[in-house]
Amino acid sequence: MTNEILNLLNNLDSSKEENPNSRVLLIDGLNMYLRAFSVNGALNDKGVPVGGIIGFLRSLALTIRETTPTRVVVVYDGAGGSQRRRSINPAYKANRKPHRITRWDNFKSLEDEKEAMKIQFTRLLSYLELLPVDVLSIDKIEADDTIAYLAQNYFEEEVIIASSDQDFLQLSDGRVCVWNVNKKKYYTPTEIKEEYGVPAHNFLAYKALMGDKSDNLPGVKGLGPKKLAKVVPSILDEDILELEPLIEYAEKEDGPMHKRICENKDQLEMNWKLMSLKDPLISGRIKLQILDKISEPTNVLSKNDFHMLYLEDHMGESIKNLEGWINEHFLRLNQFAKITHE
Repeated sequence: MTNEILNLLNNLDSSKEENPNSRVLLIDGLNMYLRAFSVNGALNDKGVPVGGIIGFLRSLALTIRETTPTRVVVVYDGAGGSQRRRSINPAYKANRKPHRITRWDNFKSLEDEKEAMKIQFTRLLSYLELLPVDVLSIDKIEADDTIAYLAQNYFEEEVIIASSDQDFLQLSDGRVCVWNVNKKKYYTPTEIKEEYGVPAHNFLAYKALMGDKSDNLPGVKGLGPKKLAKVVPSILDEDILELEPLIEYAEKEDGPMHKRICENKDQLEMNWKLMSLKDPLISGRIKLQILDKISEPTNVLSKNDFHMLYLEDHMGESIKNLEGWINEHFLRLNQFAKITHE
């Protein structure tokens, strides 16, 4: 135990000389929270559901442990976050009908589940305010766009995006990589090429052609991943495949899939625009708002207040050895957070 404490102190001392922005973890907050809420049916000592809170905190700790960041930014969709994309395409996410996401008996109805989800989410934000992490949400902007903008335009060194959303894979370039929380797997350009058969810089073209059912964006019917490279060989090139050259190529070919690509030109143009994170749908005013918020000092650790909140919520042994858990995952981050106050 003595050696562990000495090692920890040595790490804390050395961290003071480092840049808090040298290895930044950008977390897709709602993606992590909904996953936690849907799979964790934990109850507190009073029998009240707290799975969303506990599940998120455990996932956060796991992700920090796996990625060893110098700074953590949890990003959520702002109010009306999908508004910009829906103004371009009213069908965007229009297929997402309300449905239960849990499978246990803690909630009697969809309405009960939704209310518990809101209550736990609000409470979770109170916990995050006491940890050395940034929490960022911009009205009318989706978390995807905020994360993409920060990864490409603010943080200049190593960036890790924590999300199971495939859209982020288009940003992987060596400096930026994606950590899939569910699969517990890093996605660098190498892993993307191995799993999807296309280079990371052309993952947007891949997604646009395949479509995205979850966002109600259809692709080219009958064109699957196995056929793609044969139908569109240039998707494997070192150059980025843009829509206009793709359509020009398809018009010159006479295969049935090439014809379908041409027939779906308008839909592909829509997919390209809505799926692209290389040039996120953010106005200049919003970009300044994001930069202002992310430039603020990071919260420092309020360990006693975190303990009090945990006790107030009757969490019991939901997190075993809470003191050790906090020390292991947040003391190092707290040293970096303090630097932002200097």
